[in-house]
Amino acid sequence: METRLIDGAAQAVAWDLRSGHRRVVTRRPHGVHLSEIEPDGSHIWWFDGGDADYGQWRRSPFHGGDPRPGLLGVPLGKPRGVGFDREGALAAVCVGTAHRSRCFVGSPGGTGREVHAAEGHRWLADVSPDGTVLALAGAPDGPDAVVLCDVRTGATTTLAGSRERRLWALEFDPDGTAGMEGAVPQLLLMVERDAAFTVATWSPGGPVRCRDHLTFPSTASAGWYPGGRRLLIQHESAGRSRLLIADLDRDADGGVDGGAGGRELPLPEGTVHDVSCAPDGSIHCIWSSASSAAVPLVIDPDGNIARAPAEGGQSQRSATRDVWTAADYGDIHSFLTSPSGDPPWPAVFLVHGGPATHDRDGVDPRVEALSQAGYAVVRTNYRGSTGYGPAWQHGFGRRVGLAQIEDLAAVRAQLVDQGLVAGDRVAVFGYSWGGYLALLAMGVQPELWSAGVAVYPIGDYVRCFAETTPALREVDVAMFGGTPQQLPDRYAAASPATYAAHVRGPLLLIGATGDERCPAGQLESYIGALRRHAVPHQTVWRAGGHAGPHLDEQSRIMSLALGFLGASASGVTVGSPKGGAA
Repeated sequence: METRLIDGAAQAVAWDLRSGHRRVVTRRPHGVHLSEIEPDGSHIWWFDGGDADYGQWRRSPFHGGDPRPGLLGVPLGKPRGVGFDREGALAAVCVGTAHRSRCFVGSPGGTGREVHAAEGHRWLADVSPDGTVLALAGAPDGPDAVVLCDVRTGATTTLAGSRERRLWALEFDPDGTAGMEGAVPQLLLMVERDAAFTVATWSPGGPVRCRDHLTFPSTASAGWYPGGRRLLIQHESAGRSRLLIADLDRDADGGVDGGAGGRELPLPEGTVHDVSCAPDGSIHCIWSSASSAAVPLVIDPDGNIARAPAEGGQSQRSATRDVWTAADYGDIHSFLTSPSGDPPWPAVFLVHGGPATHDRDGVDPRVEALSQAGYAVVRTNYRGSTGYGPAWQHGFGRRVGLAQIEDLAAVRAQLVDQGLVAGDRVAVFGYSWGGYLALLAMGVQPELWSAGVAVYPIGDYVRCFAETTPALREVDVAMFGGTPQQLPDRYAAASPATYAAHVRGPLLLIGATGDERCPAGQLESYIGALRRHAVPHQTVWRAGGHAGPHLDEQSRIMSLALGFLGASASGVTVGSPKGGAA
């Protein structure tokens, strides 16, 4: 089961490993981003959600045939996970409807029966091999971080998280109940505690058991490896991935980094975008680096790479280097991609969203487009980013937005001082939360940024809180420490609308009329503030939701941004106080 770009949109593709034949399963105009295969390989499930990502799970025969609903009687909603028991006799789905998460089970293609519902956002992490228990993930630091639901009775067991111990449900041991009727297998967990990430397990009636020899200083995830009590672990550090096979039960000091409990697999320097294990133990992953396009890699159980990236593709991309900027609170890591010619170069800070993600040593067509246009591209993993440990991700003192743009300013200053970047031609460009930071930087630090591009951004944080999804409100409450009503000064200090009068450089704003995450109303509020203060700006609206999935649309956005940046650098009028629309 693969997801591939077909005619510019992501689609589900069936891949027969025996014959090598691939078949495109879906042809949805807005693409398909979620799909799963039944345990016996006979059918593929895919979420038919359209541009708004609101719809239903469908089920298609692997070798061809018309799709049908995965489970009958399940209401339309947001996708929140799908899973199966060991034999594929039972399917489970979780959907988000209004402010609730609802779970249904049934025979694949049959009628679904609701077994659990809860307020807020929950995600179906896994189904026990015997099909009797669902593992649901909530907020990792909340009272319902992990919920175990008995599908026969609806009874639940809850594992609580906290700010000192965050919990993520991963998956059940697939072999844990073989031959043991009524037994519930161990659930694999990841625990964030003591400024590190530790693999853990839980069994009914027992506590969460941390496996201290499997502790990592930054973001990690794990899954069961075929044959025995071993795990496949993916560890993310400083924008790069590594893969390890580890023994769950090995009781040794020193951790994986100290050589105990795990064997690191050979992997080129770069990023693993997705990984899974075949029954024979071979490991299949999608890998890329800043200098190499995404390629499939296959690693056999002996640790040999069966397919490596082609050398010829690496030299065709712009050079990327690591940049570390010293600060009192820790070193700030960035990736700098340089264009042809000699420095100092005009630069674009391409700011990632989230904030709970990070920029990687991986392929990004936007970086290549900007560098080919003559810009140095800077991607900074500011405070709040994952991949650098819990202290870096959470330790910015509730100074939402302000701490992050301080990091951008520090990196900018270093690059200008080193003669790599032209100080009078540095733009800031971001999508989603990265677009929010771009707007905030343009207002708080107007002397630093010559132009700004914000795609699907937050412009008015208070209004966005009121209009966005319940799940994102929970994220904001965790970051700020409360709601706008409880902490009005914090939200005002973090809102780009507060600083609209101070913006100097021109702005390009691209919004979506059906955006649920960063709704149109709050962006219109910010645009109104720009107009009142006669700030030059250009506004482009597109129909649909938060992120246009089609490659053509992404290319159009990039073309608009490049045209805007080129015009602003040339002194051409790119907007007016009234803005514009397209």
